[in-house]
Amino acid sequence: MLPDELLFIAVSLLAAFVHGAFGFGFPLLSTPLLLLGFDLRTAILLTLVPTVSINLVSILSEHHWRAALRDYWPIPAFTIVGSFLGTQVLLNVDPDPFRFLLAVMLIGYLVSDHLHRSEHVIRVPKWGMALFGLLLGLLAGVVNIFAPLVVAYALYTRMPVALMVATFNLSFITSKSGQIIGFVSQGAFDLGVVKLAVFALPLILGALWLGIRVRKRVDMATYRGMLRGSLWVISVAILLDALRRMLFD
Repeated sequence: MLPDELLFIAVSLLAAFVHGAFGFGFPLLSTPLLLLGFDLRTAILLTLVPTVSINLVSILSEHHWRAALRDYWPIPAFTIVGSFLGTQVLLNVDPDPFRFLLAVMLIGYLVSDHLHRSEHVIRVPKWGMALFGLLLGLLAGVVNIFAPLVVAYALYTRMPVALMVATFNLSFITSKSGQIIGFVSQGAFDLGVVKLAVFALPLILGALWLGIRVRKRVDMATYRGMLRGSLWVISVAILLDALRRMLFD
């Protein structure tokens, strides 16, 4: 097995385990780690099948997705549009500068824990949800991550946690659908890359199951601190690598 394939499998198993333990985090962790061995386009393509599968498992395991569709349908509906457009951008311009944006999104997620709920609830109309979904999709298409905006939206609208999880699991699936359509429309849906992801899928789902099993057996505060520390290191590494590419390549 080639080193790049081993890197993908190792990263995917780690990210799936973390997703199982926390209930989120597969693209958040796998995308920046895969950049250690792959270009951004390939890294995103590698995560498509696992992310769809993991979020389907998440949706089927909870009971709030119908209520989420009823109350927040514009978000996942317009995420597919935004992710299609974002993928067109990714495939038609130099993707290296987007490494900066990816690092910014990671840091945005890390500092979002310091945000506090607003004293006044912000009520977002359906057209506002549609614009928000479009923005989420654009970020998904370009850098594969939109977690910071999800956290901020949930805080300032006081969105119920169960509906937040269901809504954004649905949005992850629709964003991946838009990305797949975008890659196919540009003739960039590399079946060799996708086959690697499909081959590793049973192992990835096994790691997800293990993460779910240990969720209630570990000190989550310590675990979360370790994850945050790792993401800070990854963010700085991506920034330094982006600078190196800009200055010396």
